[in-house]
Amino acid sequence: MVLSIRLRRSHYLSLDIFKSSGCRKQHHRWAWHTKTSTLFALVICIFISLSAFQWILPTRPPLPELDVIVPCHDSEGYVLEDMGICTDTCGSLCFPRIHGMCFHHSEVTICDGQKPLPQHVVNAFGGLPIHMRFYMEKPRMKVPVKYKACPGWNSSSSKLSDSGSARWIKGLQMVADLTLMPTGRVGPNPHHEAEKIIPAIIFSQLSEFQDSRLFWFADPNDPLMISKWSLGLLDVFSKDLKVEYLQPVAKGDSPICFEDAIVFAGVTNSGYMPNMRTHDWFRNRILEYCNVPAKQANKPVQDVVVIHRPNSTRNIRNYNALQALLETELRVPVKIVVPGPWSFCDQVKLVAEADVILTPHGSQNVNLLVVRPGALVFEVFPLLYYVNWYKHYLHAGQMNLFEVFGTWPVENVSMPFHMRLYALMYGWRECFTVRRCMNYGKSQGIYVNLDHFGSQLHMLLSRCIISVPQSSCVKGVT
Repeated sequence: MVLSIRLRRSHYLSLDIFKSSGCRKQHHRWAWHTKTSTLFALVICIFISLSAFQWILPTRPPLPELDVIVPCHDSEGYVLEDMGICTDTCGSLCFPRIHGMCFHHSEVTICDGQKPLPQHVVNAFGGLPIHMRFYMEKPRMKVPVKYKACPGWNSSSSKLSDSGSARWIKGLQMVADLTLMPTGRVGPNPHHEAEKIIPAIIFSQLSEFQDSRLFWFADPNDPLMISKWSLGLLDVFSKDLKVEYLQPVAKGDSPICFEDAIVFAGVTNSGYMPNMRTHDWFRNRILEYCNVPAKQANKPVQDVVVIHRPNSTRNIRNYNALQALLETELRVPVKIVVPGPWSFCDQVKLVAEADVILTPHGSQNVNLLVVRPGALVFEVFPLLYYVNWYKHYLHAGQMNLFEVFGTWPVENVSMPFHMRLYALMYGWRECFTVRRCMNYGKSQGIYVNLDHFGSQLHMLLSRCIISVPQSSCVKGVT
């Protein structure tokens, strides 16, 4: 009897296990079908959304409606203050002044007792850096900036008491590192070098800087660190500005310290030239050095140049159509020039001997400082990428700077989804402030919107801002 009951229990238990196993199999099959269906539905939704985006997102973003920038004006020049040196030419621009600063191998020290920078200096690009860059164990090595005691520095009086174990460089000096210079990546960048050396050249003309030098933690013999353009510019003004190149402090070596330093280690608004008088002095010194006559732009126009950079993303893809449009409207031959590793003066002559220049946005445009007064410069931007850097940079040059905005050739190929998405999310106004959008925009080739550029040319011709041969604008012009 007991055996019979146990057998029945075993039989029922086996049935329960069999039913439970079957339920689990059915549950797994149901779960698999559910997951598959969900995944399939998700793929369909993504496909439908992308298809919808093709209609919702712009196929050809409208031209930018950008904020009106603060207009530039002629100012008296730079004012040296206790904690900075400032000008207000294109809005406020300041460079910080530090009393007591030491460069070690692993850190940069701002000596104890440093006063806080005035807010107007900080707000004008003149804040103290949180790190600086040097070519040490690796290119552009980032070194933190710290506030602490310096050898030989009296923190209570903020003055040097003795040299201690450091090499102290006394008096008001100028100091620059490699910040923003792409050393070890893509080679020299004259644009970011100009942010350091052009202000230093201008400061060298001030009475307070007569005994000052530019101390630059850089190697002039490294062609990937400093451009030929910058070295040539420094050679032009070698009698005005003395430059001492410094090697970064090695491990275990004594620090290099500055008693009083103007520091070039940040971004600027590029409004360096305080007035037309300074710009004329700057341009004429360069032209004299390169044996280029200083003259006004020709009227009617004679020399028209399009700068083409085929080995860069900053190249004008439809330059042939652009050349044809310019030759039709301006009635003169148009030279397509491919710049290479030219000497400083060859770079100068390219733009100093032209009446009309069309160039993609890029670091090569630092050379536009020498453009003839009265000349016209058209700066072409990639789609969604815009910055007014050169508008400030050239404000005192008595030239005409116009901006040409790129487009996408939708008649050849549909605009990439990324570009459409960025156009919707950020547009021309915000893209430059968002790194992923900015980097994407500037990595695209440039297609000039020929319809819009043609309208610009017609407007300039009708107002006689550009005069061409055999036009009513040149009557009476000798």
